[in-house]
Amino acid sequence: MAGWLWAGPGAAVSHRSAATLWKLDGIEAGHVELTTTGSRNDVPNGLTLRRTRLLTPSDTGWLGALKVTGLVRTLIDLGAVVQDTTLVEAAMESALRRDEQLFDRMKERLETLGGHGRRGAGVLRDILALRDPDAAPTEGMFETLMERRLRAWGLEMPVRQYEVSVGGRVVRIDFAWVRKRVGLEPRGFWCHSGREKFQSDIDRANDLALTGWTIIYVTWQDLVRRPEKILSRLGDALA
Repeated sequence: MAGWLWAGPGAAVSHRSAATLWKLDGIEAGHVELTTTGSRNDVPNGLTLRRTRLLTPSDTGWLGALKVTGLVRTLIDLGAVVQDTTLVEAAMESALRRDEQLFDRMKERLETLGGHGRRGAGVLRDILALRDPDAAPTEGMFETLMERRLRAWGLEMPVRQYEVSVGGRVVRIDFAWVRKRVGLEPRGFWCHSGREKFQSDIDRANDLALTGWTIIYVTWQDLVRRPEKILSRLGDALA
């Protein structure tokens, strides 16, 4: 707040700071980052001030009392400053969970920019080119990283969040190869611990097995330390 007040009304909290305020996956703020159309040079320690010739009302919004860049502008800006595109993709997927119309707005903005425009537009354009516009957003960082791994392996891409009717209720499979009736589900301990959740997961797995689905469960340790085991199990199941 102090940094934004110092920068003046022509400024907005931006880049990683805006992503942190929007609570986007994978992004951690360091210095406070601001974008302004002004020309101040006396930047205090702890602030990064980025200058732009254009910061339109459509580029900004309000979170509480703070003026921040909107989701589309924030994602484009992240592409310019975050070297790991995995983190930009994770941030985008979490933004899509907040706003169902965001994909179309990102495409429109990138088309307006054409082949040029702000740094970072190319990064976001490349990420969108790989994404099925009709796919549901991933449900977290773990799923986003898992999908990137599946793409890198060159496998047929599964359907995200596929709904199956099981025992009179509808359950969603994180990644589903529908014709093969094979599913893949990242399982984070932090989301699936506790007696009640454990029992629910067992009941769900048994119900899916009775409908003929083969579900492969993946832990964070599998993804980080032994991804070849995931590929081997998937290869056997899909064969």
